[in-house]
Amino acid sequence: MKKSLGIPVIMLIGLFVQSAVAGPFGLDMGMSIKKIDPKAKEISSGMYKTTKVPKPHSAFEYYVVQVSKNNGLCWIKAIGKDISTSSYGIELKSAFESMNKKLSKAYGKNETTDLLMPGSIWNEPNEFMMAMIEKERFLMAIWDKEKGSKLKGNLKQVGLIAKPGGRSKGYLILEYSFSNSEVCDKEIAAQEDDAL
Repeated sequence: MKKSLGIPVIMLIGLFVQSAVAGPFGLDMGMSIKKIDPKAKEISSGMYKTTKVPKPHSAFEYYVVQVSKNNGLCWIKAIGKDISTSSYGIELKSAFESMNKKLSKAYGKNETTDLLMPGSIWNEPNEFMMAMIEKERFLMAIWDKEKGSKLKGNLKQVGLIAKPGGRSKGYLILEYSFSNSEVCDKEIAAQEDDAL
């Protein structure tokens, strides 16, 4: 009788510990797609699109997860909602800076890049969005241990990227890579190669 009571207590402790150390959006490295969202749509080999995560964030419209059969969840990409902006990109830059501060509070030091490619003709302040559309301007931040970031659990890298959705709108992408991402990529690539 006592042994059977011990099993549920151990399970409850396990659930408590797991939820206490849950990763981004409540997702942890190695989770199966069935555990994340059994109704998630596979959009390419090992890539699934979902709107259902345990801890959603209001800035994001949907999530793409990479899940391999043997290694489980290895990568998360949160796709942001459209942000109406001027040709100067002021509102998009403001949303980027706000999210950058939130992520820096959680993960510490990062490397932020706001780069206009040399020789770009889209070099005026009011051509910010056009330069992004033409892939001649990049606005991103990267957190990883090599840069002195305080990544938790099995996180390998975090990336925040501003993307254009047109001349008058943009959105943010937030990416999380886990420490199993390389073996996961190799597994999925091998499965695709088997189809040849």
